[in-house]
Amino acid sequence: MTETRALHPSALAPLSNPAFRGIWIANLMSNIGGWMASTGAAWEMTSLTTEPLYVALLAAAGTLPMFLFCFLAGILADRFERKRYIIVCQFWMMAVAAVLAVMAFLGQLTAWNLLALSFCMGLGNAMNAPAWHAVVPEIVAGPQLRPAIALNSAGFNLARTIGPVIGQILLGLVGVFLLFTINALTYTGVIAALRAWKRPAEARASQRREGFVEAARTGIAFVRASAELKAIFARGLCFFVPGIAMGTLLPVIGRFELKLDEFSFGVLYAVFGVGAVAGALLMPTVNRLFGADRANIWAMGITAAATLTAALAMTPLVVGIVVTLNGACWMTVIANNGASVQMILPNFMRARGMAVHQMVFFGAMVAGSMLWGKVADLWSVQAALLASALTLLPFTLLAASIRLPGSATPRV
Repeated sequence: MTETRALHPSALAPLSNPAFRGIWIANLMSNIGGWMASTGAAWEMTSLTTEPLYVALLAAAGTLPMFLFCFLAGILADRFERKRYIIVCQFWMMAVAAVLAVMAFLGQLTAWNLLALSFCMGLGNAMNAPAWHAVVPEIVAGPQLRPAIALNSAGFNLARTIGPVIGQILLGLVGVFLLFTINALTYTGVIAALRAWKRPAEARASQRREGFVEAARTGIAFVRASAELKAIFARGLCFFVPGIAMGTLLPVIGRFELKLDEFSFGVLYAVFGVGAVAGALLMPTVNRLFGADRANIWAMGITAAATLTAALAMTPLVVGIVVTLNGACWMTVIANNGASVQMILPNFMRARGMAVHQMVFFGAMVAGSMLWGKVADLWSVQAALLASALTLLPFTLLAASIRLPGSATPRV
């Protein structure tokens, strides 16, 4: 029994680590502010224009920097002291949120400057993400790593459950500028938690002070030589490009297809987080029973079936159930893929390797967002969802033919 618990810790086991717990709580608060702002921005965009393509562009603007700049960020995070580097990124995102708040308060937001500022916020996330992922194994290690990664994702999606609802209530009472203001203030908690964390000396010592060009060359060579990383990336592409349609078009579905008010619109965003948190809590059990490899394939198949259901029955209840299921499935795939990448990478290469992983992830989401946004613009939202579901089915079969490296052997 003791050995089983050590090899398969509970979903909440990493919270017993004080450093992880403090940073996790601060990041949860920041993500709540971020989701308040993101939902408010999506609502604001649907107020500025009724074209689905602009809503898709808003989603793409936040994720495109992850594709363009994430590898650069990985090089910097492997060269410089990661803790200090992350704090600088937090200050950048705080500043962007403050600019959004001021422009909203002055009534100066337009579709184009909202897109531009969303891109700037995405740039901050892009520069921050590789270093953030790289320090997780410095805080927790061994069997607790996979639950810790799942908890980070669960915290993000728990915030997605809480933030949109609170945000839409405040939006109706005060205005979108308050959501941006709260988001700016929440970064202070993350900065304080990071400053309080004592980074291990051995973690600092294991980083290599390579030159910029040398670091880029080494990182590219490592990824190109790793068949395991390529397998994870291939499986990710099979899911994220066809599977992003529901998430991309959710503002259009809520505002124009279902004709929801502000509060119901926030609830629709929140139920994705409910599913994701449930998925994170159930993931250790699911992985123990099926193995991470097959758990991901099941998640892809369920996403395809759920998206098809939403396309055929566009009602608030059906869409809400579909979005909840999608949240659990996305959590499963993201956490298992991320944990597999972390297990492969050595510490000196971790930020660069995670940067490439993030580039593939967000590049796939940008491509998918643009694709399904254009399909919805040319034909309809239902047509985009139907095409997404039908496309995901063969890609699920393709992913099933590629083994997920580091996946656990199923226990029957």
